[in-house]
Amino acid sequence: MVEREEYLKQLLSWKDEKIIKVVTGIRRCGKSTLLKQYQEYLLKNGITPEQIISINFERTALREENDLYFSGRNSKGERL
Repeated sequence: MVEREEYLKQLLSWKDEKIIKVVTGIRRCGKSTLLKQYQEYLLKNGITPEQIISINFERTALREENDLYFSGRNSKGERL
């Protein structure tokens, strides 16, 4: 996994601010990697897995033609 150190520092600088954080970028530029590294940081610093929600909007396995499907799982992989 490529370390996204600079971006992680920027994200961490906003950690305790009560605003929505948005990570944008072109396809395959490392957004998911950055968020995984952020989750790892949180887990190492006192946040429990139950406090982290991860939603993957790319899963299409169960999507019907006119339905929006998303897979919501916590960091343990348990379904929400």
